[in-house]
Amino acid sequence: ASTSESGLCGDSSMASRKTTGDKLEHPTVYVGNLAWEVKWQDLKDHMNEVGDVVHADILTRPDGKSKGCGIVRYSKIEEAERAINELTNTTLMGRQIFVREDREAGKKSKEPKKSASVRRTTSNDGKEVKSTTSGGILQAGMTSVFVGNIPWHTEWTTLQELFSEYNVGHVDTGELRHGRSRGWAIIKFARKADAEAAIKDLDGYPLEGRHIEVRLDNKA
Repeated sequence: ASTSESGLCGDSSMASRKTTGDKLEHPTVYVGNLAWEVKWQDLKDHMNEVGDVVHADILTRPDGKSKGCGIVRYSKIEEAERAINELTNTTLMGRQIFVREDREAGKKSKEPKKSASVRRTTSNDGKEVKSTTSGGILQAGMTSVFVGNIPWHTEWTTLQELFSEYNVGHVDTGELRHGRSRGWAIIKFARKADAEAAIKDLDGYPLEGRHIEVRLDNKA
């Protein structure tokens, strides 16, 4: 995955992947290279030029800032195809956007079974509670990335969301100590290129008050 200075978004080279004769399976498209200031209403108004937009959403980081990309759902598949063909390379608030199929839509039924690790801890009132410390998809041959200096209270789902644009496979924040994480995590990627892109873009990223360290896992 590559990024633009507008945010942590997908690769614009995928925008032209759909060739003549191909048919989308859903009416949802991914819009990249959005300006920071673009709001969902701005995106909806622009995408309405080729069809009836049912929903428009700007993807954000855990800190609430825009990732520079969004998801738009049309009422018909034909309208989504028009958006890909006609709105790619159009200008929205000073930036030339790209539009491609949303590869995440309808993906759940096709993807491998996800795993999740659960640790049992004790709450202040003495009751046993379950705390999930890892989850995602584990496969052989994945590339491991070490993420250090994460806040003690960071959950694996927060990291999964932060790294989501890089096709993250599995996240493990490890054993909890008194309800806190160990301060580092291991994230696995199916493709080494995605892992390298995540390292390049997110090493030093400020997460909940701390600048995290992102590098290849030397012990993998």
